[in-house]
Amino acid sequence: MTGEAPLDRFDVRSRDPEFAHEVIREAYFDHEVRFLGSTEDFEFAHTGVVAPQFMTVRFEYAMAARLRSGASPQDLVIDTVATGRLALSDGPDVLRVSPGEPVLMPTDGAGWDFEMAAVQVDAVVLDRTTVERAAESLFEVDGPGPVFPSRTAASPESARYWNGVVAHVRDAILADDEVASSPLVLAEAARSLATAALVAFPNSARTRFDDRARDGWSGPAVLRRALDYVDEHAGEDIGVADIARAARIGVRGLQHLFRRHRGRTPLEELRRVRLARAHADLLAADPTYGDTVGAIAARWGFGHAGRFSVEYRKVHGRAPSETLRDRPRTAQRNRPG
Repeated sequence: MTGEAPLDRFDVRSRDPEFAHEVIREAYFDHEVRFLGSTEDFEFAHTGVVAPQFMTVRFEYAMAARLRSGASPQDLVIDTVATGRLALSDGPDVLRVSPGEPVLMPTDGAGWDFEMAAVQVDAVVLDRTTVERAAESLFEVDGPGPVFPSRTAASPESARYWNGVVAHVRDAILADDEVASSPLVLAEAARSLATAALVAFPNSARTRFDDRARDGWSGPAVLRRALDYVDEHAGEDIGVADIARAARIGVRGLQHLFRRHRGRTPLEELRRVRLARAHADLLAADPTYGDTVGAIAARWGFGHAGRFSVEYRKVHGRAPSETLRDRPRTAQRNRPG
């Protein structure tokens, strides 16, 4: 998945089954095939985009067939069935894939069986090195690259998250020639896809991180970077894109990690920090010098004093005006006359 040009768009169509399987062998893996039924009405389409670190594909196969693969591909291949029937097995158990369910192709080097019938599949192929680098950044682990023991996503939410990231890369980035001409944009898209795969599918890198952090806070390193940035810049005009950039992750990935580990969105975290800073200012304020609830609220980005009071009361159990009135005397400031 490399080349001089940032992108290579392809569109291969054929009614010849043997040619179609040569395309599959060249693009993915060696295999043997057994056709189930007549090949007279066979149709095949293989369209997509090759970027330096990943590939997105729409695969259409208009008949039934069974495949027996040779060695598994080294790159990560994640398929999502749009229509039709797909099943795979790399042992006694058979995984029958439902439409909309992303499934990770085996990567352990062993052969596996694959059965499909009248399928349309949206696939993503991720460069293994890109995934390993994303794991190092996300989980701060070294050693062997991540192993994916499960073919399916960790949860329905994780599956939706993966599909959403793929749709964004495909429809908002790759579909726009001007946007997709930027190597930096493509590199960020690759990181977003790799991060999404690591978040959505169980893997050894996340397990090693969880084991290492069992006695402490188990938030990934990227989340710690985001929280540090919010703490340091809460008084500035920042948004979720700024937080994601500082954490070195895509916005979707950041939102998913915040929901999973903090139970709130990044912007809700920002408001929580700002509310805490406003509370500290109320305790240190002195109304005799003109300090007011409205001014302190505005200082921390709360433009409506009434809504600020509601949020404040939910957290502190009293109105901000009461905190200002009953502030500790030791917190009063000495100001020049």
